[in-house]
Formats: sequence, C-alpha cells, structure tokens
Amino acid sequence: MHTSYPRAASTVSFVLLLTCCAVGQTLDKPQAAVSKKETTLLAAVTEAAQWKLTDPRVAKAYRELGDFYSAQSRYPEAEKIYQKRLDLEEDALGRANPQLIRAVQDLARVNFAQMKYARTAELLERSLRILEREYGEQDTKLLPAIEEVAKVLQADSKYPEAEKYLRRALAIREHAAGGESAELVADLSQLARLYVLKSNLAAAQTYYQRVLKIQQAAFPPASPELLPTLDGLASLSLEQKQYTEAETLLRQTLAIREGSFGPMHAEVAKNLDQLGGLYAHQKNYEAAVRCFERSVFIWTKALGSESPELTGKYQKLAEVYAALNRPVDAEPLVRQVLTTRESETVASLNTLASIYIARENLNDAEPLYRLSIAILDKRGILTAKRPVVSALDSSLELLADTATDYVELLKKMKRKGEASKLEARIRAIVGKNYKKRQS
Repeated sequence: MHTSYPRAASTVSFVLLLTCCAVGQTLDKPQAAVSKKETTLLAAVTEAAQWKLTDPRVAKAYRELGDFYSAQSRYPEAEKIYQKRLDLEEDALGRANPQLIRAVQDLARVNFAQMKYARTAELLERSLRILEREYGEQDTKLLPAIEEVAKVLQADSKYPEAEKYLRRALAIREHAAGGESAELVADLSQLARLYVLKSNLAAAQTYYQRVLKIQQAAFPPASPELLPTLDGLASLSLEQKQYTEAETLLRQTLAIREGSFGPMHAEVAKNLDQLGGLYAHQKNYEAAVRCFERSVFIWTKALGSESPELTGKYQKLAEVYAALNRPVDAEPLVRQVLTTRESETVASLNTLASIYIARENLNDAEPLYRLSIAILDKRGILTAKRPVVSALDSSLELLADTATDYVELLKKMKRKGEASKLEARIRAIVGKNYKKRQS
C-alpha cells in the first residue's frame, strides 16, 4: 500500500515536468506561451502536492487544470492531468468509491474527444459498475451512464454491444414508468436509429411506430413534436419501397411544417423536394412538377437564383419538364445548371493555379488558366476577333477576372507579347472598370 509521502513526491515531479514542458513550448513556439491563468493553475497543482491525498483541494486543483486544457481543446494534456488526478484519488479513496465517478467521467470525456472509443467505453463501463454497486442494477440513476456507454459503442460501430445497453436502458425505464410512458421516447428512438444503422429496417420501423403511438397520445395531430418520428418512418418506407405509406407520411409532415413554420420556410422546401422525388420515381410527373416548382421558388427567394446550392434542384425540375415534353421550360434551367457547374470548375482551376504560382511553379499554373478561359470563352470574346461586348453578365465578369490573373502570370513568365494582347482585350471588355478591377 502506498503512503502519502512517496505519492506526494511523485506529484511534485509530475508538476515540474508539466511546467518544464510548458516553458519549452514557450521558447520553441511563441504562440503557445503559458497564459497567466495556466501558470496559476500549475502553481495550485504544485501546492496541492504538499497536502494529504484526502484533502478535497488536491482533486480540485487537478480538475481545474484538466478542465482548462479541455476547454482549450488541448486534449492530450488534459488526459494526462485527469489520469494523474484519478490515480491520486484511487490511492486516497480506493478503486470502487463513488466519489471517483466524476474523475473517471472527465477522463472518458477527453478520450472520446480524441476518438479513443475503446478506452472511453472501458472508463464509462467502470463508472457504471461503481454505480451498480451503489444503487443496484435496476435503478433509474444508472440510465445516464448506460446511455453514455451505448453512445460510445455506437460511435465505434459496435452495434450489437450498443444494442445490449440500449435495451437494458429501455427495460429499466419500462419497469419504472410503464410501457406507454413518454419517458420511453428517447430510448425507443435511439434503438430505432441503431437498427437503421444495422440495416434492420423492419425492427427500426416497429420502434418508430411505437414512439409515434406514444407521441400521438401526448400531442395534437399537427404538433411539430411528431416530425422526427414521422420523418424516420417516411425514410424507412422509402427504403423498403412502401411508396403509398411514404406518400401519406410525407404529405402529413408537409402539412405540419406549413402550419408550424409557414409556407416559405426552408423546412417546407426540403419536404417538397422529398415528396417531388417520390412522385418523379413513380413517374407521376404532374405531381412532381408541382412540388419541385414550389420548392425552387422557396429556395430562390432564400438563396438567390444564381446560388450554386440550387444546381441540383434546377436539374431535377428540368428533368421533370423534359419528361412532360416542356422543353421551353426545361432549357433555361439546364443552361443555368451548366453555367453554375462551369463557374465552379473554373473557380477550382484558378485556385489550383494560384497555389502553383505561390510555389513558383509557373509552368504548371499556365495551362490551368488556359483551360479556365477555354471553358468560359464560348463567345470568343478574348481568343477570337469578335465584336467587343460592353455589358458584362456574371459569366463575362468571371472570364475577365480569370484573364486578368492570366495576364499577370504571363508577365511573370516574360511572355509580354501575349500578355499585352490579352490585356487589350480585357480593357475593351471591362472599359473604365479595368483599373479598379486590378487594384
């Protein structure tokens, strides 16, 4: 058995090591300088080494320093401090003392933040065992600990183990509150989501239906509280090709969202996208076009008609128009999709070119600008002898900006003749705004 004196001596050594590491960081990396608060907390830990292990100030000093590192996302440092604190408390209190629970859980938390799931689960299971000895195996006080273990196991893709803990939590709640209590909703919903991850869709559907039954008894038919469960059931119905059931659920969620959030809310648009996708899959294009038209109207009001986020939505609506033999409606949408995708491609090419330029790889950057211009310059404004266009649309602005960057690159490459010709064309297009654009 350890005496307090050797443990205190090892604590002093540990703190001195921490302080030296902190000073070393300060010398090597000025940005990692020890703050005034950290210095104060380190001093408190040093002072704590002189006290008895059972003195509550010892645990407090380590906890506060660990919390400081954790709050700054300095998880490896926090882990070392929390582990040292746990070691000291074990020596003072024994390994099964309920007072250890907070130390164990703090250490588990920083391990989870570092995605050390096996170690996190081990610590949380230890905390659970301490609670079981204190309260028994069926007490509701165990529930947060059981659910935390399940959460970690699920994050680690250990679904059968997570299911075991979730079923245990559910059994405890059922015994305490009854089989139809609203208190069961969280556990039932978590089990449903777990079964989705396990691809056991029928079991997931059964649990969601049980949740819905409880919620329908507790809330009005149009309550937004029902939405997560109805959404889960709709997704499962779609996955299982139960299209009639899926349509009923999606229409129900749409009505709830319209009534709760208003007809122009983004949540309404998302619901319309799902319902429109179902109708398109069933080749019910008339119903699909009504959903997609309304969805696009909402999204354009919220994001602007040229937002890249609308590209996929324009594409879906265009496809439905084409299926309905409405090419006049489909064509402008397709053109907008192509323009947006070209702009995204050009932006990526130009960014890569700028990276090469920063590395002095000019020969690698040059063909990227040529490709960008080739994509954008369908009208031949820069590369062919065409009439100069005075008015600029958004694609011409991007073309002019790209060409301006290309001119600067050509000058750096000592290809002044090519640069001058291209610069003259840019001036002719942009006119008075050319100097402003350069600055």
